[in-house]
Amino acid sequence: MIPQRACRALARPWADLLSSLIVVVTSGLLLLWAGQVQAGEIRDVQTLAPLVGKIIRTVVSIRVGTGMAAASGSVNTGLPMTKEVSGAGVIIKSESGSIVTSNHLIDGAKSLSVELSDGRRFEAKFVVADERHDLAMLRVSASGLTAATVGRSIDAEPGDFVLAVGGTAGLAQGVSFGIVSALHRSRAGIPCQDLIQTDALLDRGSSGGPLFNLRGEVIGIVVATTGETERGFWPGNPFGCD
Repeated sequence: MIPQRACRALARPWADLLSSLIVVVTSGLLLLWAGQVQAGEIRDVQTLAPLVGKIIRTVVSIRVGTGMAAASGSVNTGLPMTKEVSGAGVIIKSESGSIVTSNHLIDGAKSLSVELSDGRRFEAKFVVADERHDLAMLRVSASGLTAATVGRSIDAEPGDFVLAVGGTAGLAQGVSFGIVSALHRSRAGIPCQDLIQTDALLDRGSSGGPLFNLRGEVIGIVVATTGETERGFWPGNPFGCD
């Protein structure tokens, strides 16, 4: 028969071990519960989906047909040679169908067409250009347009969160998220010397697309990217001129 003192000595380690197991299991449950709450908060509060759903309706895809000279040594068929490039723009007045984009995108265009976020396509007409700021205005005759709110780019500061919208021709518009990296930038070939730089990444075809703040206001238009090889049509850090 084991003495009572020995029983108590044997029971103590088991009690300590059981207590440790309860603490570990309880801690694990608390971590799991906290993780579920955090995931719920991210989904319900910290998503940009409502904002993106609002601003994406104001952005259009633009296709530009330009005339091209025949390459040396090529067979002359007598037919005009054309090249199509793509970019983006943003609706600023729904009643008149006014769209703002980059001037370099539509410069020399022989044809202009616009595709809305709902898939409708329209021929566009050139209205006016501002070469200093590399901006141009187009117009389409369409109903049911959603215009963006134009904000004050002068209020932008380094560190502000921004959304850039654009995308590859033939695909739905894409959205990228970043911050204002710097202000008062300049780029060779762009007369405007007061550009906004952001680290939001863009796909090819985003030239002329809008830069939004988190209030859903347009604060810039993409006019150039770093590492570009064709007037800012390449991914990189877009610059919006204020």
